[in-house]
Amino acid sequence: MEKVDYWNDVPALVKKVDSLYAEAAANGHSYTKLSVTKDKIISIREWSPSLPLISKNFDRVLQELDCFYIPKTFVLGPRIVFPLRDIHGIPTRAQTKPLDQDGPKYMYLGLKSKEFRGPCWIGNDLETLRRIIVQRRVVLVEGSFDLTACRLVAPDVPSMSPLTKSLGRDHQAYLRMLGVETIHLMFDNEKPKDENYDIGGGELSMRALQRDITEMKVDVMYCPSSDPSECLKSYTKALQLRSLLVNL
Repeated sequence: MEKVDYWNDVPALVKKVDSLYAEAAANGHSYTKLSVTKDKIISIREWSPSLPLISKNFDRVLQELDCFYIPKTFVLGPRIVFPLRDIHGIPTRAQTKPLDQDGPKYMYLGLKSKEFRGPCWIGNDLETLRRIIVQRRVVLVEGSFDLTACRLVAPDVPSMSPLTKSLGRDHQAYLRMLGVETIHLMFDNEKPKDENYDIGGGELSMRALQRDITEMKVDVMYCPSSDPSECLKSYTKALQLRSLLVNL
């Protein structure tokens, strides 16, 4: 049997992980890919305080993002995987969160960004693209867990993440093709690393994009906490995040 290099073949990894969970179900285990992924995310992000608000949306959000947990018994595990869909809807690249103590904060699998077809997004599933086209707006956040947090508190507000503080020409062209009229930016509320600045990198980037993007309106938003993921550690902050998003 030919060995598969899952580091470079994200579709093969997705297929294999699905088969692992299907095999577990066939052997009588009650857990599913969705339930395990949900439990792991809640644990590592410390989102338990917000469960009364977000629990009902979890399965829907994880299915839209195609996010999944790789168990520690499998190669590459343990880690959370966020696939990136190219312009053909194929997950040829993925951002991952390794869960071992000594590993890097995030890693990528699959194609390199320069080989990826189209701009890199997390969250450009078909349902979200339909919402963007209808509503002519989108909320953009920095990270994959920030995006997950926004979707959990406000699943009908179209949101995506470019996984960066910047928004290149390809990203902007992609949004224009969807008919976006307003970009709502909610990057991280970082403290300034340089004492010569009064604001952090997230706000600096948002203000620069607001200045430079002329073909769409750019709205700068301020997260109730340091970032959307951090909001879900507090029920009160999660409510504030939801209110901010649904009242756009």
